[in-house]
Amino acid sequence: EHTKSPVLLITDIDRGGSFASIVGTLALLEKKNQKLVKGFVINKFRGDINILKPGFTKLKQNTKKPVFGVIPMTNINLPEEDSLGVKPKPMTFNKKNIDKIDREIDKLSKLVKKSLNIKAIERLIS
Repeated sequence: EHTKSPVLLITDIDRGGSFASIVGTLALLEKKNQKLVKGFVINKFRGDINILKPGFTKLKQNTKKPVFGVIPMTNINLPEEDSLGVKPKPMTFNKKNIDKIDREIDKLSKLVKKSLNIKAIERLIS
């Protein structure tokens, strides 16, 4: 808010209710913060992206903001993020594990780059 940085709202479609979650989250934000949200990213999608396109159209009609891409569900072997419901597995940080994590992050970054409209996102921040 202080830097007026553009924001992308990311939703986990695997949990269900993603479009309603986006609209609801946006509606709960103060107007000044709603203006910072420039668009959306759908994460963890399984299947044919074409079935989402009518939802993208409806989302754009309701929010006046685009979907910048859909990241498919993929098997990335990284430690779980912090969560209230999941106890993280202990991990030893040694050269072997760090190299493995680096490879997984590289794999994930290539997937994200391929799945998102990076040029449009770059235009937001320039």
